[in-house]
Amino acid sequence: MLSIFRTNQFFANAFLAAYALMIWSPVLFLQHDVVLSEGTFLFNALAQYIPAPGSIANYMMAAFIALCQAVLLNIMVSRYRLTEEITLFPGVFYLLLMGFNTTFWVVNPLLIANFFMLFAIVELVATYKEYSSADRIFNMGLFIGLASLCYFSYIVFLIFAWVGISIVRAIHWKERIILFLGFLSPYFLVSTYQYWNNNLHTFWQNEILANFKFFNFGVNRGIEEYITAGLIALFIVIAVFSYKLYTYKKKIKIQKIINLLYWAIAVSGLSLLFQVQINVQHFQILLPILAIFVSINFVKMSKQWSSLLHLLLVVGTLIWHYIPLLNI
Repeated sequence: MLSIFRTNQFFANAFLAAYALMIWSPVLFLQHDVVLSEGTFLFNALAQYIPAPGSIANYMMAAFIALCQAVLLNIMVSRYRLTEEITLFPGVFYLLLMGFNTTFWVVNPLLIANFFMLFAIVELVATYKEYSSADRIFNMGLFIGLASLCYFSYIVFLIFAWVGISIVRAIHWKERIILFLGFLSPYFLVSTYQYWNNNLHTFWQNEILANFKFFNFGVNRGIEEYITAGLIALFIVIAVFSYKLYTYKKKIKIQKIINLLYWAIAVSGLSLLFQVQINVQHFQILLPILAIFVSINFVKMSKQWSSLLHLLLVVGTLIWHYIPLLNI
């Protein structure tokens, strides 16, 4: 199965749609608890245009958004040559990681915010060795601001952007100011709108200040959450110990990009300090970056081992979700 995606042909991304349908097929036959993380202004404003959580239309929309993000990951990894062999593995493993837990299968604030974060990373990498990148740095701050207006704890990626600029280019304090201006611009516009409607105090109190809760976890919903957390923790450990594999004999630019991705994982841990009612969906912050790292590991493996391990992951995921049909 994995060999289908061992190609550099863009049209092959179409096969990802069938792959996503296979991984998320349990929603067509089984009822699942619907979990929706606490969103902020932008997501709440979009919520009226999103099908009701738990409906087939909502699941299909979530699958389509995840599919678009998978294609974007493939484009990013291919453009920056993070692997010697150009494949569609990043998108494949993103969809697979998204399939680990049924709470990932709804349109939620993190799913939307991840789009903005991917755009921010693209803008950051594009500043490498550019003499003037004021527009890209502003855009990066803007995307992080928009992401945090979907799910507040993405605000921690402002630290990632601050560090990232110093990794890919020389330090210029004027660019730091531009980054903050980009980040603050959506907040300024939203605050102006709220002020015009006499809701400014309510907005800041309920959607900003109320999110500063340390380790504020929601209700645990059982063993599925522990298994999801364990699998994601395992992939993080594998990524950490694979640093030399990712950077060995790579160009300086590629090494810097890899370092940026590690910083993204490290900074995401701080998000536990800036979010109310954290649940298992919070792990979606990590999934795009983990998908890139896991894809590199699988490219490095022999074709036989990579195909076998991928098959085991897919089969294990499907069996776990279909177990309720057996009434065990």
